[in-house]
Amino acid sequence: MVDTGIVMPLYKQDIGYLQAAISSVLAQSYGAFRFIIVIDGAPEMVGPALHAAGGDPRVQLIILPENKGVSHALNRGFDELFEDPAITYVTWVSSDNVYYPGFIERLRRELNHGPDSLGLVFSTFRQIDASGSPLYDEQHQQALIWYQSQSHEELLNASIVGVSFMYKSKYARRIGGYRLQPVEDYDYWLRLTETCSMKFIPEILMDYRVDSAFSVSASLHSQKEHRRWRHAFQVAKHEARARRGIPLEMTILMPVTDMAQAEPLLDQLLEQHYSNCLVRLLDLTPEQGASSFLPMMLDPRLIITPRPHYSVEEALVQAIGETVTRFVVCYGVKPYIAVTDLLYLTDLLRPLPNTHVFSYYTDDHSTIGSGREVTAVPPEWNYVYYTHRLHQALEQGRF
Repeated sequence: MVDTGIVMPLYKQDIGYLQAAISSVLAQSYGAFRFIIVIDGAPEMVGPALHAAGGDPRVQLIILPENKGVSHALNRGFDELFEDPAITYVTWVSSDNVYYPGFIERLRRELNHGPDSLGLVFSTFRQIDASGSPLYDEQHQQALIWYQSQSHEELLNASIVGVSFMYKSKYARRIGGYRLQPVEDYDYWLRLTETCSMKFIPEILMDYRVDSAFSVSASLHSQKEHRRWRHAFQVAKHEARARRGIPLEMTILMPVTDMAQAEPLLDQLLEQHYSNCLVRLLDLTPEQGASSFLPMMLDPRLIITPRPHYSVEEALVQAIGETVTRFVVCYGVKPYIAVTDLLYLTDLLRPLPNTHVFSYYTDDHSTIGSGREVTAVPPEWNYVYYTHRLHQALEQGRF
């Protein structure tokens, strides 16, 4: 019985890559599947797709008249598959990757033999260049396996699932389709795992072609497109926390006195892996121009608070007094060194007793530690503080 469905969204693609991708799917050791190729407004790809399919009866082409993006193409393909009640396991594949012969069999077996609550399985993968050569050595491969092996709660911080996966159609039918392009896969995993559990398989089951000419990732290198991706990524996290009732944990206070200096600092801050925060820009500029950042750097965490005629110290002290989240950070003098800095500082401070006030890095990253006394006005830049301890310092006049 045919119980597995595969969708390939196809827009423009290198013919050689497309041939390799389709051939690798058709050569799977487990062959009881339907393979739907959705041509997304690119009629010139019909001929190459049919040629690569070679008349295989498992292949079905759906030709869309106009390009509407990956999410729309995926939904069209899965809508077709979900009309068949026998389709139990589903995945989707890219038109420039190469799938090992055991890709379908291994993932399907894990779902089939696992508990009913297991709805998503994913494996590691090998990254290759345009010619198909591995990009990284074994040490890097082990680092990727470690990254994907993290606690599943880490999915709220990073897209650990990657590009090699399979899931049960009965859970997929409950959550609706793909959306939030270009992070449609990440948003989907967040919603799917609210209905089922997931499991990582530390085996390489496919080759992922990095930044091929027509890939989505290659289109995100410009600052504008990267900011668009980052916005969608944060919206997915923000909405997931709202659905799960996870409260906001941190407020980041950033005084803005010079727009030119603030822009790169804000961009760098928004790249931090830690994201359960509100970023409150305290606009101290004479022209009150910080609101111009909102359309430029769309982000659900950003708010602007006008503070004309305030000094940096006055604005921070007032804003700290208004902060109700567990942690507070004063940011804006120096950037973080690594994208994980805020995550590590928060993870360090969170379990410490209330006698501790803050966590910090030294400027050269040689030391990470915690402290018990508030002595500076404004508080030290880029430290993570317990908000109630700063409130106590304000009330006791220790500023």
